[in-house]
Amino acid sequence: MSIEDVRSGHRQVTGLLVPLIVAVILGLHVAAGLLLGSAVSLTASPFWLLALVMLLGARRSLGLAGRAPAQGPAPRVWSLPLLRLMGSALVIAAAVLVWIYGAPERVETTSVHAGLSVGMLVIAFAAAVLARYYQATDEAELPDAPGLASMARIGTWSSLIASASALLCALGRTVQEEQLALVVLVIGAALAVELLAHGVGGLVFRPRMGAPFGADLLISRFLGSSFNPVQSIFTGVERTFGVDVRSSWALVFVRRAALPVLLALGLVAWVMSTVVVVDPAQQAMRERFGRVDRDKVLEPGLHVGLPYPFDRVRRVDVQRVREMPIGFQDAKVGAEALWTQYHAAEEYNLLLGDGRDLVTVNAELHYRIGDIHAWLYGTQNPEDGLETLAYRVLMDATVDKTLDQVLSEDIGDFSARIGTAIQDEADHHQLGVEVVAFVLRGLHPPVAVANDYQAVVAAQIDRGTYAMEAQAYRYGALPKAEAAATRATRRAQADEAERLSKARGEAIAFQTLEAQYSANPSLYRFRRRLETVEVVLQDNPHYVIDARIERDGGALWVLE
Repeated sequence: MSIEDVRSGHRQVTGLLVPLIVAVILGLHVAAGLLLGSAVSLTASPFWLLALVMLLGARRSLGLAGRAPAQGPAPRVWSLPLLRLMGSALVIAAAVLVWIYGAPERVETTSVHAGLSVGMLVIAFAAAVLARYYQATDEAELPDAPGLASMARIGTWSSLIASASALLCALGRTVQEEQLALVVLVIGAALAVELLAHGVGGLVFRPRMGAPFGADLLISRFLGSSFNPVQSIFTGVERTFGVDVRSSWALVFVRRAALPVLLALGLVAWVMSTVVVVDPAQQAMRERFGRVDRDKVLEPGLHVGLPYPFDRVRRVDVQRVREMPIGFQDAKVGAEALWTQYHAAEEYNLLLGDGRDLVTVNAELHYRIGDIHAWLYGTQNPEDGLETLAYRVLMDATVDKTLDQVLSEDIGDFSARIGTAIQDEADHHQLGVEVVAFVLRGLHPPVAVANDYQAVVAAQIDRGTYAMEAQAYRYGALPKAEAAATRATRRAQADEAERLSKARGEAIAFQTLEAQYSANPSLYRFRRRLETVEVVLQDNPHYVIDARIERDGGALWVLE
């Protein structure tokens, strides 16, 4: 079989099958990071994108080698440096985006993270198979085989780290997940930067047709020449500088002295476990052979005892004020204080005494450790016990009330009473806590019925408003009507008195006239006649003429 036939087979594997496998691995890492919130999986995606670029570049290099002339110098090409530049720039951009935005909130589901851990193990196994395949490939047949093998080994370690991180999440623990994710991201970004530098150099010194793509990077040599990290560093030094450091006398000395030094360091570390440092904000309890002395509380400072495991010291921050959410989990930052808005990822509802109403409570319990012995040894899970007591006290305070009665409570007084009751219950159960404050942030109907309840409250307010307006109108109109009636009554009484007095006066005058007439009727009639004539003639001029003037022959002229 000719070398060209072998290269054709490698083109089929490296150019078609392996890129498809790496693309699937890349998609799985991106999906695990964005959908499940796995930070390590998401930060490993730029590395696998770079691996895909390396495979495509190796495929391109093999294709150009197949077209190189049999004799004479091969022409120089532009495609390989351009592919290095574009691929490395794409990987660097992806790393920057991952660094800026990061992974979303992690999905807190045990089965999902357990499945993710198994999936990352499968990916690690596939990467290890690719590493063995390229390690067994002759460099003359595939010049980029050592670099691709190193990339596959680094991918194996990154997938194992992602698997371990997912397994710890499934167990409810996170051990330096952000730091591990940062290390994986930095490795991928550093490899991309080195490839970018090679691309810039390739534009200046164009490679000849048939030259390797350049997958054997310096960083990948030191990190992925072997599955053993120490051996990988030695191999990388040997491949880069041509020096076999494993045969030097210093390395032989280190190998011989390593075990005694490690044992001595272990012994020193074991002896140093007798020294215990308690921080100023802490107190500690010493367990000696499993026995605890309640009266011997370790105060802040330096203490000496027996080495581990004979003595075990448990420290507790007694000065730190702890917070416990009551009625909700995972509060939303910047949420509006409205009944119709959810203030947390999960809010609980309390059933009230009438059995028909529900109420949502958003509160925070602030407490600190008052008795370290009771906190550590009085209850198996003191935080869970304190939370249970807080809910019990809250239920007792609302069990015999309706929703309107609960919502009309004075929040300050209600919070103080709840905090005092929680402290009494904690003291009764010997939890060893000191309640600092019970902060009631929200007391409202469930969000699902908040709009309807607000409509009912608005109708009740409108009813009260209309009743008050009618009452105000009544209080304003009734005095006016009473005043008008009083005025009319007084006016009628005054008119009655006036007319009665007038009638009485006329009666008295008539009786007086009657008495006068009875005394001298002719004189009375003569006087009344004169009075009548006086009344009739008082507005008309009259002249009285003596009749004797004409009788005696005189003449009288009246001129107007």
